[in-house]
Amino acid sequence: MPEMTHLPDSADLSSYLAGQIGQASLDRLAGVAHPELDQHVAAVRAAVTTVLGSRQSDPSRLLGALVRYASGFVDAVTGRGWWPSSAADQPLDWESMRLAAVCQLVSELSGEPEGPRSDTDRQAAS
Repeated sequence: MPEMTHLPDSADLSSYLAGQIGQASLDRLAGVAHPELDQHVAAVRAAVTTVLGSRQSDPSRLLGALVRYASGFVDAVTGRGWWPSSAADQPLDWESMRLAAVCQLVSELSGEPEGPRSDTDRQAAS
C-alpha cells in the first residue's frame, strides 16, 4: 500500500472548502442584485472588524481573519450535517450565501473585481 506523505489538516481542508463553495455560490449570483448577499457581507464585515478592533485597517490581518472566519464557519455547519446543494435550480441556502459573502470580501480586499463573476469572466480566467 502506498505511503501517504502529507494529508491536509482540517484547517486547510476547511479553508479550501470555504473558498470553493463560496466562489461557486458567488458565481451563481452573477448578474443579479441580491440584497441577501449584501446583508451577509455586512454581517461578516461587522463580525471580523469587531474581532480585529484597531487592527482592522491591516489588510493581511483582515484577510487572515476572513480565512479563519470561513474555516470556523465551515467546521461548524458541516459538523451539524450541512452540505451545499448542487441543484442549480434551487436558491442558495443561508450557509452558501454566507460563504459567498466571505468570498466577496476577500475579492474586494485582494483588488479583484467586486461581486460574482460572469460566465465571460470565468472563461477568461481559465
